[in-house]
Amino acid sequence: MNKRFSKIYWSDEMLGKLELKLRCAEEINYQMASLFHGVLMELIPSEYADYLHLSQLHPYSQHLEYRDETWYWIICGLNKEAVQTIIVDSVWNVNRIMLKKKKIKIDIIQRKYTEISYQELIDHFYEMESSPYINVHFIAPTAFKQKGKYVFYPDLRGIYQSLMSKYDSAARDEGMVDEETLEQLCENSQIVRYDLKSVNFFVEKVKIPAFIGKITIKLTGTKTMTNFANMLFEFGEYSGIGIKTSLGMGCIKLNERGRK
Repeated sequence: MNKRFSKIYWSDEMLGKLELKLRCAEEINYQMASLFHGVLMELIPSEYADYLHLSQLHPYSQHLEYRDETWYWIICGLNKEAVQTIIVDSVWNVNRIMLKKKKIKIDIIQRKYTEISYQELIDHFYEMESSPYINVHFIAPTAFKQKGKYVFYPDLRGIYQSLMSKYDSAARDEGMVDEETLEQLCENSQIVRYDLKSVNFFVEKVKIPAFIGKITIKLTGTKTMTNFANMLFEFGEYSGIGIKTSLGMGCIKLNERGRK
């Protein structure tokens, strides 16, 4: 593990997640996530939307999730500014939204908010006895883009590089993307179990090949590297993995921690 990652500088930034329980007479499906992104852009201040667009920064993610026979709209802010501007100021008090393209009205009937500071993430890195097995569930269609082509399988290098880049972009702190660290993560990680299927995700008229399902990653490196990888995936539960996480792709959940 690169020596400079024996110390990660703490940040006063934070991650926030707002889960909105939905009620709708019409059918909802995960392909509508890009329409929900359009709603989100209408709700936030236009100046902030322009800033996000022009800067190409994505300090947030959003997706649709189906569980217990109910659809949820999940919005995550990856730093304090995004949490305040998007979640607190723009979405929190909204009780009904409209998908204009489909003329569908959707009621928000319940809210749940959770947050974690970057300092807490870093404390986990230093203090926890992390499992060498990481069980990742790709809830939403996930894909990567390399050399202009879509990669729609769980490429470990793509996964780690995506997480490290998103962390750097959101935390605005000590840079994490480092080729030596990335290589060591890849060399000491192996997918030992998978249950995946290929799907398509549509953005406007563009069809993006992607995958959903579960993988188990086994880490064979040092305790420091194992803890670091676990911290990255904990961050990934907010940031998502891969491309177009702001449009509804790349959502993950970690399952059965510490079990093979």
